Amino acid sequence: MRIKKVRVSNYRSIKDTIEIDFSQLTAFIGPNNSGKSNILWCINKILGNENSTADIFTEKDVYQQDPKRDIDIEIEFDEPFVYEPFEGEEPARIDKIRCVYKLHRDGPYKGKRYLEKHCLTKDNRIVQVLADKPGVGSTQLFKTLSCPLDKIREKIPVVYIRTDRITTQSRSDIRQTLMNSLLEEINKDFLRKDNTISIMNSDGTETQVPRKQWFDQCIEEAMITLRTEAFTRLKDTIRQSMLDYLGYETVKDEDESLWDIYFKPITSRDFYQSMEMCLYEENRITPLRALGEGVQNAIILSILNAYNQEKSHGFILMLEEPEMYLHPRMKRNLYRVLRSLSEKNQVIYITHSTNFVFLSDFDSVRMVTNDGNGTRVQGPVCDKADQLKENFKNIMSTELNEIFFTKKVLLVENELQKKKLLDYQVRFGLDYDLLGVAILYVGNKSDMLDFVELGLAFGIEVAVAFEMKSAFYADIREEEAELNSRLMAGRERGVSVFCAAGDPDIPVPGFIQSLIDWITKTGRS
Repeated sequence: MRIKKVRVSNYRSIKDTIEIDFSQLTAFIGPNNSGKSNILWCINKILGNENSTADIFTEKDVYQQDPKRDIDIEIEFDEPFVYEPFEGEEPARIDKIRCVYKLHRDGPYKGKRYLEKHCLTKDNRIVQVLADKPGVGSTQLFKTLSCPLDKIREKIPVVYIRTDRITTQSRSDIRQTLMNSLLEEINKDFLRKDNTISIMNSDGTETQVPRKQWFDQCIEEAMITLRTEAFTRLKDTIRQSMLDYLGYETVKDEDESLWDIYFKPITSRDFYQSMEMCLYEENRITPLRALGEGVQNAIILSILNAYNQEKSHGFILMLEEPEMYLHPRMKRNLYRVLRSLSEKNQVIYITHSTNFVFLSDFDSVRMVTNDGNGTRVQGPVCDKADQLKENFKNIMSTELNEIFFTKKVLLVENELQKKKLLDYQVRFGLDYDLLGVAILYVGNKSDMLDFVELGLAFGIEVAVAFEMKSAFYADIREEEAELNSRLMAGRERGVSVFCAAGDPDIPVPGFIQSLIDWITKTGRS
């Protein structure tokens, strides 16, 4: 069970309604302060365990805290959540949940907000369930299902790893939540009667004893050891004070068992979950909370990987900037881990790194923008997605991934063209990065056509620069002519096309000047 689609209105930076489609692996990219974190945060508000189901939103979450606006968030799942109001009866199937944070417009609570939670079917009907457990001959009455958000949270646990808002305590909470879930399964295995341990007898023979039986015996012996005089005195003092406060006279010795204080021994489950995870290195034991940011995040991801291997059902992992604090090689490794995790679980993340997006996975990318009038999200719109993914499989350059992080992209055919443009950037005192332009050397005209399609799929302003007779196609001029024709046809779709015919480099070749003019131009032509 995973998130299929989210619709959001009036939440923080999100003004008008946006709809976001999610895949098993979804990457949000975009400028700072465009609203990427708000998308993850609104999901976490509803499905995460950091907020009670009654106090999901506050007034600060409303777009510009406008009293005329209501937060409206709908989350659709890829498969229905099955809820049984009564055992043995027909279950309710919940395809969507909708949370509306509304303002009382009149009445005694005028001006105060309240939260509505709805369960919906695929066709947006409110889910109905039996009002009472049916009996023999009884009339079946139905009522609107009260949203079982706590049950849904149990079904698809959410782990949200943030950046600036993450603290040592929140990391500890994430680790503990994941580890407790894993240890719960281990404890169930421990409690099996056939899970035994060999115990040495006094005569040298061995006896197979259930582990739980041996654990209980060891705990009882530990309790005997812990019952020091000071411990017994403390217990008796608490007991006698309790009786005094309740107005009882001192009970007789034979009645002491009626009012005894009992300290329940620790269970195997408690014992597992009380263990603190530390790192042992060079004869030194260090608690995880004392380690650096990168190691702490790596530990969490390692636990997630263990969760992925041990659990049959999945979780939703949301990360902000997983590239932080990591060496470039570790970034590549981490991306592979995230892809692996997404096979059984859903991974949603925010990134500013070309190491965490790949051309062949372009359909997992969502571009986030904000022009001052609210957050917008753009996924790829392309009718050739499968073919493009196949064409991009053998392109592994992270430099070319920069196409996802730019407003305008200039595709050049060879390295010399790119070098000239970079040289003139210095000569003219320009800054292509500040202008929001990426110059990408793609290698050949066939790949250039694929990059044109990719850029247009995301609404990026695209230009192509190529030579009409390239040395690369010296022996296949007919094929080159056909590719040239297809590139030139891009003009009909808004692509800026620049063709070189061998301009002399005195003082600035017209071909290069035309490219620089396009780079420095603002807005679309």
